[in-house]
Amino acid sequence: MLYTNCFVRGDVPPYRGIFKYKDGDGRWHQTSRTLEAANMRDAKRELAEVRATLERRAGGRKPRTSMRPDITVIDYMSHYVDTLETSRSVERTTIRGYRCDVGYADEGLCGIAMRDLTTEDVQAWEADLMGPERGLSPKTVRKAHVLLKTVCEEAIEDGLLDRNPVARVRAPKVARTMPNALPDDQRRTLLAYLEAAADTPFNLAVTIALMTGMRQGEICALRWGDVDFDARTVWVRRAIARDGGRTYVKEPKTASGRRDVPMAEALVGPLRHRYREMRAERLEADLDDSRERMAQLYVLGDVRGGYASVFTVWKQWNALASSMGLVGTQGRVPSFHDLRHTFATFAIAEGVDVKTVSSILGHANASMTLDIYASADPASKRAAAKTIDDVMSRRPDPDKGGTVLLFPGVAGEPGRRRQG
Repeated sequence: MLYTNCFVRGDVPPYRGIFKYKDGDGRWHQTSRTLEAANMRDAKRELAEVRATLERRAGGRKPRTSMRPDITVIDYMSHYVDTLETSRSVERTTIRGYRCDVGYADEGLCGIAMRDLTTEDVQAWEADLMGPERGLSPKTVRKAHVLLKTVCEEAIEDGLLDRNPVARVRAPKVARTMPNALPDDQRRTLLAYLEAAADTPFNLAVTIALMTGMRQGEICALRWGDVDFDARTVWVRRAIARDGGRTYVKEPKTASGRRDVPMAEALVGPLRHRYREMRAERLEADLDDSRERMAQLYVLGDVRGGYASVFTVWKQWNALASSMGLVGTQGRVPSFHDLRHTFATFAIAEGVDVKTVSSILGHANASMTLDIYASADPASKRAAAKTIDDVMSRRPDPDKGGTVLLFPGVAGEPGRRRQG
């Protein structure tokens, strides 16, 4: 059985995973699960895990007779991750994260047989990970918690457990991280630098991020065939992902991630300059400069078809942000991803409707965008406070009509009047 329509329901935790499928008669059915994830990104990852588990169960899989009854928690977790990697049902970067989670489990659950795992074991393990000696963040421990809970569900199917010992353990609470967008003065400083600086691939990457809100991996994966100068549109069709020290090209995770982004006029000039520059370099190297071949080249890449290194862009940005003394709204040096936050924050502050901003960013829904960015701009907060202060401080004027309501005063004070 295949669950062909799966999605996350809810804008804030706890999220609910919805899984729909058709029976043999073509009728739709659905089931749902509460997800442990603390944010939408992790919820989508957990959704894929649960979907894979449900489909394996629906396939009528019997308990693996080859599975040793005394298999340890760590060996079972490793086997589970190996199976996911072989099936290619999750991203390579996700698999890498799971390997780290198994390593964390090895620190406190090593030597414990899966059939003997208790709730107390899990509680003690997670407490040690977040304790002063190890000092892992609640977010890191929560991810390991979610993986172990999923693995234990598999162990129940394999007859190694009667119940899930993780189900009664509350996952660590993760504090919400506010966007570290550039405030208006810092944004203007960066724009002034970009206008005066040389036209380099890196400076173009910064300009694209600031003008479109695209992610770093999406910018590095942008090809000339994705740039439509006539329609003033940039198409997001792929991204460069990291897997340890290596990188690879991948498709967007969701349908909303594959999108078109409007091209600001301030971006047209730098893009045209880069296109002409690359075409001239190919001519000089006696390489095909036809429109068809140029369309296959990466905008920030080399003239022979390679894409720009996300690691190089990351290092160059850190060096630039530090040298310019840039500080975001949360008091930290902004990361390259904070340029995306800057775009969204100022777009909403300037009156662009949230649904449009959500579409440009590739979010699953507008409420997700609103939840992240609605209160991220300090200037907007101050303006809102002034508006509220003006309204609350406004005195009624009986001469302009209306009903004046009398309220009893406290001892020794006269009653108060309010315009009705």
